[in-house]
Amino acid sequence: MSEVRSHRVDDGADLLAVVTAARQRIQRADSRSGSRAQLLRDLDEWSNCELGRWMLLHGGWDAHWARYCVDYPLTHAHDAHFPDTLEHFYLTSAPGIVATQQRAAIFAEVLTELVSDGTTAMAIPCGYMDELLRLPNASAAHSLIGMDAERPALAGAADSAREHGLSAQTVLALGDAWNLAGAEVVSGDADAYAQAVAGGTDVMVSNGLNMYVPDDAEVIALYRCLRAPLRRFGTLVVSALTPPDTWDLADVAPEVITRVRGLMLINPMMWGNYRSVDTTTAQLADAGFEVREVRWDQRRIFPTYVATAV
Repeated sequence: MSEVRSHRVDDGADLLAVVTAARQRIQRADSRSGSRAQLLRDLDEWSNCELGRWMLLHGGWDAHWARYCVDYPLTHAHDAHFPDTLEHFYLTSAPGIVATQQRAAIFAEVLTELVSDGTTAMAIPCGYMDELLRLPNASAAHSLIGMDAERPALAGAADSAREHGLSAQTVLALGDAWNLAGAEVVSGDADAYAQAVAGGTDVMVSNGLNMYVPDDAEVIALYRCLRAPLRRFGTLVVSALTPPDTWDLADVAPEVITRVRGLMLINPMMWGNYRSVDTTTAQLADAGFEVREVRWDQRRIFPTYVATAV
């Protein structure tokens, strides 16, 4: 089985154990994360909502929760049941989450420009493959290829392809981003996957996998693996978290920052591994890319790099 890096998978943790560990962290915390009373109230609420329970147990998002959180501004923001909840606060106010939602919108803008008649586009890891399957011109593509380390993600992507009328040109594979040739095609044309991996890809999209990888050499190796399927002058669209001390948080209220910091204390996440624009640009260059554009979210947290395979 390929390694899942974005969240813990069936590691035997139980909710009581992770809540107890969170309470212990709260007891040791200083005032920068908020008052102890507020932290305990937030822990209680977080452990009693479905999203919070998942994140406490798994330390991240799977494909289902990634879609839920990215789509939240469109699907839940005006629901009268939610505005006073911690979930609503987290998904509409936490700077990193808002940046992730904005990043998704930026990817859609960039990919709409890139995916056209006859394009072969690949998403690694693909999750539910929303970045490609939701494009207004996706039906014009020759092949839409997704690879992920989890079968449930691929099942969701297959469902989405059917819903969008794109099953005929969608190919899905189970595997590891560092070993594209070793992936198992589970849906679609295996020959189309082999041709794409052998250098027949026009557009490659990869969201966020690098933020789960602490080792810079391994990140460069990832970028080289993403470069290999691309035709010369093909395009990579990728994102990377910048260091928190470079974020533009001037318009974020101090109490919001404090509460978000408290939630990070309550629920440590597996993502992180921040890299400056200069670092990411250099890493991409090492892998055979030339960055031609950087598109920023509002607070300069999660930039999108549009890079040419050279």
